[in-house]
Amino acid sequence: MKQSPLFSNIQTGEVVYDDVDRATYKGITIKTCFLLLITIAIAAVVAFALPQILENNMTAFVTTLLISSVVGFISVIVGRTSERLAKYFSVIYAACEGLFLGSISAIAEAYVPGAVTTALFSTLIIFAVMLTLFATGILRVGSKFRSFCFAFTLGALGIIMLMSLFSLFITDYSTYLGVMIGVEVFLLIYGIVTLSLNFAEANAVVQRGASKGAEWSVSLGLMISIVYIYVEVLRLIMLFAARDN
Repeated sequence: MKQSPLFSNIQTGEVVYDDVDRATYKGITIKTCFLLLITIAIAAVVAFALPQILENNMTAFVTTLLISSVVGFISVIVGRTSERLAKYFSVIYAACEGLFLGSISAIAEAYVPGAVTTALFSTLIIFAVMLTLFATGILRVGSKFRSFCFAFTLGALGIIMLMSLFSLFITDYSTYLGVMIGVEVFLLIYGIVTLSLNFAEANAVVQRGASKGAEWSVSLGLMISIVYIYVEVLRLIMLFAARDN
């Protein structure tokens, strides 16, 4: 007699999942879109109301933003390490990112009209191109590629630390705009490379027949990369605008 949705083999103790409880590409797509909608909805509200919020209670808003950043960081750690809790912390992360993205998007749009639209379409194009390359097999994520990604990650972390250190001593950023643009391009490439690892993770989760809970963890990983790419594109747009001015 078949037990659904989850049953254990008494002889071996092996946990077996019914088909309806296995991770699927459709499930990952739906969950990723759901998280994106949460982020976009909150970001839109924050961006629209930001001028009034800053005028009425800027201190409280900045405090909320800082707290949401910490909560978002914790949500990433828990959501990516605990399949059982990934559902809840993915939603929390999406909400926190909505606050953050809404704020920086409103500021960017105020200084460079059209920056947000350009960043959104650029992120969408990057995602579509990388997904196509991965789905068609042109981009293969093997052991060598993973080693390259690991080295790239170390390089990105090193650059971030160096830039943070240099920022303590730099007073006139306009002199170093060319260097900053180069750094941002490198960090953007890092985000794009990371996106390919997310696709590989999604493929592995589906192929091995993981539980539906794994879909949330994969979707969270995709969300992190998408948000990161959007932020880096937005920063690049701001830097190019500053250079031209």
